[in-house]
Amino acid sequence: MLSLRQELLRRYIKYLLMEVTVVPLEDFEVELLSGKYKFVVGEETKIPRWLARILEKKGKIKIKNETDVKDIIGRLPYYIVRESEGAGIEIEPDLYIRAKEYLEKLENANAKERIKQALMQFVRIRLPKVLRRAITPAPAKDVLLWEDVLVMLIKKIHERWIKALFETDFSTINEKLQ
Repeated sequence: MLSLRQELLRRYIKYLLMEVTVVPLEDFEVELLSGKYKFVVGEETKIPRWLARILEKKGKIKIKNETDVKDIIGRLPYYIVRESEGAGIEIEPDLYIRAKEYLEKLENANAKERIKQALMQFVRIRLPKVLRRAITPAPAKDVLLWEDVLVMLIKKIHERWIKALFETDFSTINEKLQ
């Protein structure tokens, strides 16, 4: 059976490997085993998120178009209301991952608990949408990173359930009843 914790870690690694657009604040080069990156001040380029975060902490680059996690958390009540109304809204695909990272760093227990409660409410409201995506044959769209794992699991269970219905033989039981 699939370990959800291991799958979450896989998704997190995938997230860290995704490329983001960065703007260098100075000219410099970075040499890695995978190759050499050359940065020119003001010239946008794409690099893996993990490298961008390291370079941003060192003040070498600025990650472009990345919403502050506090803003994402602050929008949770809005997302909850809009999702419950069935409004098609744009939600950051990495909301769960970013919220999880933020919760791990947050020291205030009360704030942590309030955010967890808001996330749980958000998940409860999103669940019907995720379930619909899981049982439709079309590729799952409008699901966030980490929700895609739930969609995959539900699809697998649904397929096994259908297979059991059509491939299970009742005849041996019915023969004994006669």
